[in-house]
Amino acid sequence: MSDQVLGDSQLQSLYQYAMVLSQHRDDAYDLLQSAIESYLVTVKRGNEVIECPLAYVRALIRNRYIDHYRYRQRWQSETFEELALYDISPINIEKLVIDANEIKDLWAQLSVEDRDILYHWAVLGYSTDEACELLEMPRGTFLSRIHRLRKRCKSINEPLSRVQE
Repeated sequence: MSDQVLGDSQLQSLYQYAMVLSQHRDDAYDLLQSAIESYLVTVKRGNEVIECPLAYVRALIRNRYIDHYRYRQRWQSETFEELALYDISPINIEKLVIDANEIKDLWAQLSVEDRDILYHWAVLGYSTDEACELLEMPRGTFLSRIHRLRKRCKSINEPLSRVQE
């Protein structure tokens, strides 16, 4: 059981993830506490072997967020065309120079799903396939959303580059 205890850095990472989803400090703490409680109950029972506790708790946080806020209609889905062409050029979103205030404005404009995608892809550095698996999302959906996020970030960055020249 000692290998299934979460460390401080892992708890900080989980809190950060809960904060990304909820965008509210108290909600993030509630999500984390609820997920940790479920995790500890599962570990105490011993019926199930949890190979990757961090991923397990992250999934609990995500599922709780979806369940809790679904009735408030915060979870919105977007339609997309599966056969559309998407720009998946190797432009790194991290290389875009964006002011912190612009990031806050952009973050507030993003849907929960887009924040979740951006967090897994750009912050945690998961590959497309890994992020698709963790988010239980089709690859085409993921790529189309990344394409839209890149366009949105690029449109914010373009006025800055014109001013700097």
